[in-house]
Amino acid sequence: MPKSASWLCKFVLAAALGGTLSSVAEADCLRHVYNRSPYTLVVTQEAGASFSVRPRSTASFRLAMSGTVGVAAYCGPADVGAPVVQDSFAYTAILDRCYFQVGDTFFDRELGNGFGPRLSDAPFTLNNPKQGDLALYVPQSQCLAPR
Repeated sequence: MPKSASWLCKFVLAAALGGTLSSVAEADCLRHVYNRSPYTLVVTQEAGASFSVRPRSTASFRLAMSGTVGVAAYCGPADVGAPVVQDSFAYTAILDRCYFQVGDTFFDRELGNGFGPRLSDAPFTLNNPKQGDLALYVPQSQCLAPR
């Protein structure tokens, strides 16, 4: 085999292997947002459009790469008034592992940084019932009743 053909084979092999490794790092996790409150919940992904989750309902969303999710709860439609509660959470999405980054990093190397809850997440619950899920639970509305 000529020297130039050998170099070309190595280049093609390296390009194919690099493409395979880069695609392996991407995730494709379908997760859920549970709105167990009387509020309208608006969820915004860092690199995507926002979507609404009506009171006491569930919506699915896809985590394809690590980033942040912003959540805000409104008394009525999302375009009316200020949110009652809002927060943002970082998440990790690698291969088939998608989870919100919560708790301390004591078992980070063994389990990932998504297993211990934090008190500051209330009224939101992260990684429950499965990793990457998000829930809003508020037993009663802080909204004023219409007059």
